[in-house]
Amino acid sequence: MARSRNSVDDALRAALSGLLLSPARPVAIAFSGGLDSSVLLHAAVRQVGAASVVALHVNHGLQPAAGSWAAQCADQAARLAVRLNCLRAPGPVPRGANVEGWAREQRYRLLYAACRDAQAQALLTAHHADDQLETLLLALARGSGLDGLCGMAPRDVREQVLLLRPLLDLPRGVLRHEAQQTGLQWIEDPSNADVRLRRNALRHQVLPALSQTLPELSEHLPEVLDQLRQAREVVHAQARADLTQARCAPHHLYAFDRRRVQSLPDARIAMLLRAWLRENQCGMPTVARLKQMRAQLIDADGAQAELRHDGHLLRRYRDCVVAQDLPLGAAPRRLVPPNCLDRWQGAPHIDLPGAGRLYCQQAPQGLSPEWLRAQTVYLRSGIGSDRLRTRPSAHSRTLRNLWQEAGIPPWVRPALPVLCVQGRVLMAAPFGMDCSSDWPWSSPGIRLHWAPEGAQADPELAWFDPRAFDPCAMRPVLKPGAAIE
Repeated sequence: MARSRNSVDDALRAALSGLLLSPARPVAIAFSGGLDSSVLLHAAVRQVGAASVVALHVNHGLQPAAGSWAAQCADQAARLAVRLNCLRAPGPVPRGANVEGWAREQRYRLLYAACRDAQAQALLTAHHADDQLETLLLALARGSGLDGLCGMAPRDVREQVLLLRPLLDLPRGVLRHEAQQTGLQWIEDPSNADVRLRRNALRHQVLPALSQTLPELSEHLPEVLDQLRQAREVVHAQARADLTQARCAPHHLYAFDRRRVQSLPDARIAMLLRAWLRENQCGMPTVARLKQMRAQLIDADGAQAELRHDGHLLRRYRDCVVAQDLPLGAAPRRLVPPNCLDRWQGAPHIDLPGAGRLYCQQAPQGLSPEWLRAQTVYLRSGIGSDRLRTRPSAHSRTLRNLWQEAGIPPWVRPALPVLCVQGRVLMAAPFGMDCSSDWPWSSPGIRLHWAPEGAQADPELAWFDPRAFDPCAMRPVLKPGAAIE
């Protein structure tokens, strides 16, 4: 008994080392009421005291007995004098969704939010060595890459929450022995016996045979996974270096120039794509899906490509590849809402509804302020046939030509505003004002300069950096790596 308890307590003590826990900054326990989480909850109370522990129970609403399980968890928490927060997953399960995947996603979303609300220093889950082996076997069956084969990490950060799995090195048998010796009572979820679910089939049919045939497997698994994680760090470092070399834009999206990638060996291209997806907080693709991404985003001959993955739009225009965080099903193209703006009254800027901000700045030469005050300005999206003279000495050119020359992709163009006065284009974002000689210029005068409002949060306008356009020269300054043709 002492050996098993010391194993659990020692593992928990090591995981919590360095954390200064208090009732105001507790440790949160993901508490289902089952054997594993019950052992973890009791061990946490022994280690740090009930006042520094908060238990989080998620009711998925998938079992008829879920309500009674919540009551049993509340009773157990009350006997330990531990705070309990019961969380309810929003239902029902979407039609066609994988029930296990949906439940896992909802569970962690609720747990992370509850941890932030409670100002918890860490979230502890009761995953153990048998769970780790099941996860590894499932990853092998899915054809996962190196990330999947590394299994669950003992320590991680998810959604700004420190996630700890202190029991990963302990087999289920040690936890069961601990629970029996200390007289714990726990909930048995009947769905855990359903061998139609792959994880349950592994637990009841495969792992016992593995344990009998390869008894040393569970003992050496943590060491093997540590070695795999070390190898992964080396691979990730190389992939990050390759991705840094391939970057082609200064904005927040992690964009890269495919021309700087195509000469790399196949294995490094694959790891670069995974690193790029990781930077954009995308889930890791299967090998087949990764090949499809490479074919469309890196190897294809077309001028543009687009595919969806894990709630993101992965896009290529010419040689620049970006990922946009958009909900699946969302319309990516956003038109500037047509609108007649109020007359200018001398304000330093005008907010354009749904289209950023127009700055009206005094300059040595510009539009006559008196004339501008008298005009009604009309706001709309640009049309390819609209014409703009970007310099006094230049011919007017269509916006289509200017967009193409600046490397602005088709899906961004509808979000760029055009200002019209008396049916003529006065300014077109992001290029600036029309410089035709028949506008009422004066010295001094007013120059108009557009900037996207909140570009960091706008997936459409964030393709380019507004700083890459020089409003004084009235011409676009191409960003590094931008393709002309």
